[in-house]
Amino acid sequence: MFSVNTDITDQMKGFSKFAKQDDVNHAMDEIILICRKTMMPPRTVLYQIAEAANESNQIVDYQMACKIQELLDEQRNEIKRKSEMIEDSVNDAIFGLKEIVKSGNPAMIKNYIEAIRLDLKQIESVL
Repeated sequence: MFSVNTDITDQMKGFSKFAKQDDVNHAMDEIILICRKTMMPPRTVLYQIAEAANESNQIVDYQMACKIQELLDEQRNEIKRKSEMIEDSVNDAIFGLKEIVKSGNPAMIKNYIEAIRLDLKQIESVL
């Protein structure tokens, strides 16, 4: 196995600077740069920063790392919620299409088509 040393001093200084300014957007930019240099996922980088900041009593860095982790969690939950909404709408539309195939009643077909149209609008609103 081999080891690679990657210098992320400048990015960590930038992260600390932006943490002191409470500038989440620029602090996240520094995290992205660290991720690219180290080939590590953002959550791992943030966890390591939070752990190191906590051990060295750098409260502002720790708080910023935790804040960014919370934002990532919120974003993941929002994506999951939207995904579930889309999946439900697609399943409803598929059900409607199957019922159209079964039904010979024009009024029923019209109702199912309208329901499918509403499902598609719901999907569009999520996207």
